[in-house]
Parts: sequence; C-alpha cells; structure tokens
Amino acid sequence: MQTTDKMKTKSRVILAAAFTAVSVFSFVAGSIVISAINTNKDIPAAQAQVNQTDALTTYSIFDPTFKLVAGTYSHPAGWQADSQVKWDIEAFSQPLKLHSIAQSPDGLSALEFFPTEQFCWLVPNPGFKHPGLPMGDGATLLPPVSAVDAMVHFVIPKLRGNVANLQILQVVPMPQLSQTLGLTPAPGSTEEGVVAKLSYQLNGEPVEEEIYGVKVAFPGGVTSFGGAGRITQYNWGFRTLFSFRTKTGGMDAVRPAFVAMVQSFRPNPAWQACRAQFQQRALQHNNFRLQLTQQSIDNANMLSRTVLAANEQFFQHQAERRQYQAVSDQMRIDARHNDGSAGTQ
Repeated sequence: MQTTDKMKTKSRVILAAAFTAVSVFSFVAGSIVISAINTNKDIPAAQAQVNQTDALTTYSIFDPTFKLVAGTYSHPAGWQADSQVKWDIEAFSQPLKLHSIAQSPDGLSALEFFPTEQFCWLVPNPGFKHPGLPMGDGATLLPPVSAVDAMVHFVIPKLRGNVANLQILQVVPMPQLSQTLGLTPAPGSTEEGVVAKLSYQLNGEPVEEEIYGVKVAFPGGVTSFGGAGRITQYNWGFRTLFSFRTKTGGMDAVRPAFVAMVQSFRPNPAWQACRAQFQQRALQHNNFRLQLTQQSIDNANMLSRTVLAANEQFFQHQAERRQYQAVSDQMRIDARHNDGSAGTQ
C-alpha cells in the first residue's frame, strides 16, 4: 500500500499540473463557433443580435478562502447566478471544486459550469477500491475510456442521474471543441471533445440540455516498482465541463446567447496564482504526510525488530536456565546416589 501511495503522488503531479495550468473555465475571447447538434446557425451574427436586444449583467465568482474574485462572466439581466468555490488540501490530485450556475427566474434556462473530473486506473488493480469510487485524493478510480463512454457512464449519471424522465437523446464526439475553446493541450496528452443532448422534466416542465466536455488523457501511464511489483497508473479526466439548458424545442434559438455567455468569461490572474500555489501546497502536504507515514512504518519496524530481539534473548535465557537447572538437578541426583552407595559399604 505504501508503494502505491508513493506512485500515486509522483504520477498525479503530472495530471494535477495539467489541470492547474488551465484557467478556471479555459475560455478565451474571440469568436467561438460551436458546431453543436442539429444547428447551422451563424453564431457570430446571432450573438450580435443577442447583445443588441438583451441587457447583460456581469457576475463575479467569489472565492471566500482567498477573498478574491476567481473570474467573471455575463448573463442576461434578471437571471440569478450562484457559485461555490471549495478547497481541500487532502485532495492533492484536484484540491479545487468550482461550480457556478446562471439561470432564468423560472429555473428552466441555465448556463452551468461544473467542477473538473479527474480519474486514474492502476494496472494491475490492487483491488482495494472498486471502479467508480473516489481514491481519497480528489481522483476517481476508473479505467480509461473514450470521451463518449465517459460522458454516458459517469458524467451524465453523476450530474443528472436524479432528474425525472431522463432521456439521453444523443452523445457525439466534437473533435474541434478543445481548439474551439482555445485550450492548450498539456505535453504528452491527448484530448477529446464530446457533447451530450438530454431531455428531462424540471419543475414539471420538459427541458432539453447539452453537456459539453473536453477529456484529457496521458496514454503512456506512469510505472513504478516496489513491494507490490510493477504497477502502471493511467491518469485522465475532464478538464472542462459545462452545459446549456432551456425549454424543449428552444435550444437552436438560444444556443448563440449561451455561447456569448461562455465567451464572456474572464479569469482573475491574481486568483489563478493563488490556485497554483494551493495546488503546490496540497502536493507538498501529501508528500509530508507520506514521509510521516513512512517514518511511522520505519519506527514500527524498528520497534518490531527490537521486540523480536528482546523475545529471542528472553527465550534464549530461559533455555539456558532450563539447561542449567537440568544439570543442577542431575548433579544433586548423582550426589544422593553416591551418598547412598557409600553408606551401604
């Protein structure tokens, strides 16, 4: 188990660094054209129309830990926005959980940003965790699969598994999504874009939703050797997840407005610096914890060796005493026998 922990720490640094290098939602300014399901809209033109007819307001994502604005984005005036920024130093693979949603007064239309998802897989699998369960360090144990399969079997059940009358209408690859969003791939990584179209009931009303994701993976894996033998860890995950939701039948008309909101996001460089520092602190904290664990193991091993040595010395001493006692007893028996023999002569 100790070997596995060490290997996890070394290999997770690669994935953690890749995710840390990404801004909060990884979007850049400029014309973003998302060729989504069943749409041929001229998004830049439609976007201009939205900006002319709808008043927008700016929402700030506030981080209470660092007391800084993490980033800002625009949404229609009259909508309500909310966010949660949570840090966990024990989750060194992904210490940040950031979620934000902007939604219409009736809650049927919404733009939602989800936390990133990190997965890992061990070959051979030691068996101490079942697939789909958290590793305890911010990652989830899952074997590498395509972006489409990960969306169908993990992301959708996690994000929308409890909605009423859920139907997965379509899940398709979007090869250009990462490039469209202006993401810079991490060295040695591969990326896949995907979009899922869903329908379900919300507050008794039928809605449709499109969930977009960019999956990143490090195909080569990281191999370590130790008491458990050779173990290779494969790191992968979703570096970006967001969704558009509206009343059924209205997505094509409002998708350009959603794209404009996504495009409006601006990260705060000061907060990004704090994020990178916290990620480094989490890694250092985990390394220190492993060092303490190793020291505890070393101390326990030393104590065990001391106890074994003391026990061996005790048992040896007892054996010597028994041998000495046996010799003494024999000498006394012989002495009595000799005394008896002398008296009979």
